[in-house]
Amino acid sequence: MTQISMEDAFPTFQKKTIELFEANLLLQAQVDVQERELTALREENERLKNGAAESPAGPDLAAVPRRPSDEPA
Repeated sequence: MTQISMEDAFPTFQKKTIELFEANLLLQAQVDVQERELTALREENERLKNGAAESPAGPDLAAVPRRPSDEPA
């Protein structure tokens, strides 16, 4: 294996370090956005679950009187 001096290797090391830092920063930003979206969706899901438990499933269609237009001809 060929050896090079620290002075010769430093620019490559510095460039690669910056590239990795920037990539890591972008990935962390994506994680932060997804965590906020997940939190919002979980809150909405809980709100919808609680709202569904408080209200009936829908109108009782058997109790609704028929309109004349609904009668078969």
